[in-house]
Amino acid sequence: MKTTASLRFFGLLTFLIFINACTKSNFETGIKGKVEYESGDCMPPINETNRSYKKFKGELVFVVKTDLDNLGNGDFENLKQHSIKTKIKRGKLGKELPANTYVVMPENLYLYSEANTITIVEGEVLDKDFQFWNCTSY
Repeated sequence: MKTTASLRFFGLLTFLIFINACTKSNFETGIKGKVEYESGDCMPPINETNRSYKKFKGELVFVVKTDLDNLGNGDFENLKQHSIKTKIKRGKLGKELPANTYVVMPENLYLYSEANTITIVEGEVLDKDFQFWNCTSY
């Protein structure tokens, strides 16, 4: 009986170590942080201090800034399709990225601002948190 309990414990411990190793983000160039998201009213006056956010779950898109700047009247959806993407669960961001400047946005929201523009430097991991607000009314 004692051996069975020990084997179960060892099996559970091995499984947890395996899962942690598979989700561990060991990389030298990229980004880590947390992502929060919510939607709601954007009618004036906007009081951003009253906003509350939830941990983001979904896809985050990293669009190369120069590609977006040079898009003109081009196809933004096509640009997004060919951009780097990552799935976010429980608001945790950890993504290896090539050195470049990116505009970061959730898949369902076009948002181009300084707050969500990042520069990834070769050999560094940027620690940055994001809060995205989707306006449902103006």
